[in-house]
Amino acid sequence: MKIMVTDRRGGEHEIEAEKDASIAETIMAANELPKDNRIQPFAICGFSCSCRTCHVIVDEVWFDKLEPKNDDEDYLLSTSLSENKHSRLSCQIIMNESLDGIKVQLQEDW
Repeated sequence: MKIMVTDRRGGEHEIEAEKDASIAETIMAANELPKDNRIQPFAICGFSCSCRTCHVIVDEVWFDKLEPKNDDEDYLLSTSLSENKHSRLSCQIIMNESLDGIKVQLQEDW
């Protein structure tokens, strides 16, 4: 499966994802790339839904395929100045076949 990521500088990355891994975990695994291609800083809370550093905007085409936000995610996003209707925390998006090819854009939210 693939995730299409636009980083905070506008760079585009195609990342291989495994089923049942979160998008945040997948991006962090991709940070084993050469330093110039890394997507950082990212997910400083360790995927525990307690910060907003993995805040992404999900492409409109993909948004309705996601599981609903839980209360913690909804609260954290509501405190963001860059929240919009397609905002999600990527630590809360778990990959499955229906999300193969999902497109997300990282937000300046740390």
